[in-house]
Amino acid sequence: MTLSRLIPSSLVARTVLLVIAVVLIAEMATLALFMGNRKVEHANKAARLVAGQIRILQVILPGVDRETHQRLSGFELGERKLQLHTDNDSVPDQKPDSDFVKKFVAALDPLLDVPAVIRLDCRESQRSLWIGFTAGEERWWLVWPLRNFEQYDIPYDMWLWLAFSLASLMLFAGLFVLSIIKPLARLAEVVNATADGRLHTAVPEGPTEVRRLAECHNAMVAQLAKADAERREMLAGLTHDLRAPLTRLRMRLALLENEDEANGLMRDADDMERIVGQCLAFLRSEDHGTRASDPLTMATAVDDELARHRDMGRQVNLNVSASAVASKVMIDRGNLQRILDNLIDNALQYGAPPVDVSLAVEQSGVVTLRIRDHGQGIPPEHRRCVLDAFVQIEPARATRGSCGLGLAIVHRIVEMCHGEMALDDAIGGGLEVIMRFPESAAHRID
Repeated sequence: MTLSRLIPSSLVARTVLLVIAVVLIAEMATLALFMGNRKVEHANKAARLVAGQIRILQVILPGVDRETHQRLSGFELGERKLQLHTDNDSVPDQKPDSDFVKKFVAALDPLLDVPAVIRLDCRESQRSLWIGFTAGEERWWLVWPLRNFEQYDIPYDMWLWLAFSLASLMLFAGLFVLSIIKPLARLAEVVNATADGRLHTAVPEGPTEVRRLAECHNAMVAQLAKADAERREMLAGLTHDLRAPLTRLRMRLALLENEDEANGLMRDADDMERIVGQCLAFLRSEDHGTRASDPLTMATAVDDELARHRDMGRQVNLNVSASAVASKVMIDRGNLQRILDNLIDNALQYGAPPVDVSLAVEQSGVVTLRIRDHGQGIPPEHRRCVLDAFVQIEPARATRGSCGLGLAIVHRIVEMCHGEMALDDAIGGGLEVIMRFPESAAHRID
């Protein structure tokens, strides 16, 4: 397992983990320094105590008589059971090598005229440290139980205080990190919305860098909105201006004496007008301000639109399930007309009649609108790209008044209504366009 897998991906988790690691390392370093200093102080204190006893004994012992000499052997001096022994065969010969004893000896030797001799008694009954010194011409031994060299543990209340301090620091660090991450998260949501084509401004908040980033994003959104408005205005004006020459061209074609040539040129004019109409419809689909103010009864609206196509002599069939008769969707009537016009035109121009339209409500409260033809369909590998603007899978379509905007217009309107769109093979052949819209909850009839 690599280190990158152990580190969390969230910025909040990484920052909190970094704070915890820094605090723990700092606490461990502080505790190590504290305990090391405590050991040195304990060794120095013990060395001063022993050195004081030795200096007193070096003054007293040379002048005592034999009887007192014998009585002092094995005598307890009262300093935490510090014992005095004469030099005999019971003196151990093991030399201690612990870190604390080394510190003790290093602190004791400068306090004595002659360096002390240290031995260690490891017998279970009297585990102790023997400190040899010379008084007069005789060697004596101070015996100090090793328990007096044991370090005191950190008090329990100090551990509680350290734990409380660490927890408080973690809480403060978490709140501090959240104050930075939350504005970043909200800014990320706004940026994602902008990437989806919905231009939203962000509220400058949080640290200075985050506020500056939000202000830069707002400036970018303003520039994009301005450029988009200029582009749409330019294209709309261009396509609108083309309608007048097309109308004059139709009038002149009607005056031509050669009927065959006039019909051919009329078809070209129709193709040009169809391209202009698609461009205008595509520009209108970009206008996100065209939103439905009230939910639309889908069955009635679809039937009205299909009646217009039937009046034009087109073979269009409608099937509405019982559950979808009263279903309503938040969609503008003009956008629904654009959806049906583009899909029916495509089905009749590139597919084959009749065009079957069905409306149903799924169990999850989703209104499904399906439109199918009886043509050759679209290969699965091309179904995703045809939803993009100006994409044509057959170059020959460009000569038949198409600029590859029909499905792109429908896809954009469906997404604007928070719906989903998919292309699939129809049962029995042909292409089926499936659109799913969320049913209006306020007007849902069970």
